[in-house]
Amino acid sequence: LIYFWYLIILAISSLHFQHHFDFMENKLSADERKQIHLTIPHNENDADLAKNIQNKLGIVGWYIPWETYRDRSGIFHTQIQNPKKQYMITYDRISSSLTIIKKNKGFWSVVNVLHGFAGKMPNAPLLVFWTIFTYICLIGVLFSIISGIWLWAARSQDKLIGWLTVLGIVGLSISLMIVVYIKG
Repeated sequence: LIYFWYLIILAISSLHFQHHFDFMENKLSADERKQIHLTIPHNENDADLAKNIQNKLGIVGWYIPWETYRDRSGIFHTQIQNPKKQYMITYDRISSSLTIIKKNKGFWSVVNVLHGFAGKMPNAPLLVFWTIFTYICLIGVLFSIISGIWLWAARSQDKLIGWLTVLGIVGLSISLMIVVYIKG
């Protein structure tokens, strides 16, 4: 039962990656706008400024480099995203005014990200536990499969049909991986 939720998340996100269900698509919620006064040390580099703002605010996620720029009037724009929220940030260095527009992405966005999540996200130190849980589940499922086949092979009376079935499934799986690799 410890692996049940992980396998459910893996199955649902795998289905969504292949079939793109409408109910699972990101539906951004209404904007939540907040304006604060914040002084940030002067940085010429936009990437460093985006990271400084993110760290000062304690926002979990990644800044989006292609959405990070300064407009003609010198106002800095960046976007920070995590699986659940999207933050659009503007910073006026002259007035030290920072505007944050936050949108929630929804539950299914989080489930889809957990599919292949490596546990590394700025300002989120506890997410390393998802990686640990992933490896525990992987080892547990592999152990269950291997020990199940071994116990079946040791006790089964008619081994030929069983071994042909196992080898057929393995052969079919490997041939499917080869076809997907070759054809994309």
